[in-house]
Amino acid sequence: MFCPGCGLEQPTAHRFCARCGRRLPSELLGPPGPKLSRWFRSLPIRRADPPDATLRVTRYLEEVTIETAEGSVRVPSHHVRFSVWSGDQARCAVSIPDDEAEALAEFLLSHVVRPGDVDADRPAPSL
Repeated sequence: MFCPGCGLEQPTAHRFCARCGRRLPSELLGPPGPKLSRWFRSLPIRRADPPDATLRVTRYLEEVTIETAEGSVRVPSHHVRFSVWSGDQARCAVSIPDDEAEALAEFLLSHVVRPGDVDADRPAPSL
């Protein structure tokens, strides 16, 4: 499948474009697997920040066992994993349980100022 936004070829397991983040047409995709992933572009702030850094967020829906040459790894369900990538390498990663992911989503959404908000010039109250 190719992204309808930027034209990048996508693996069939992707639900969002790895380059531009656009949602891929779900009607062209098969049933969801044991996980859902989405890539987010970075906003370089300092000169030292890599311009190609991305954040990969993966929600694990089912338990998965990954087989490698070194052995197998059991990846539990019901958690979200964040990994920071530069180019084609993950630089660091952290996983949080679903309840922490929900708290993170609430935190992020509670501080969004949308165009047209009545008090858009006033900062949102901290919780």
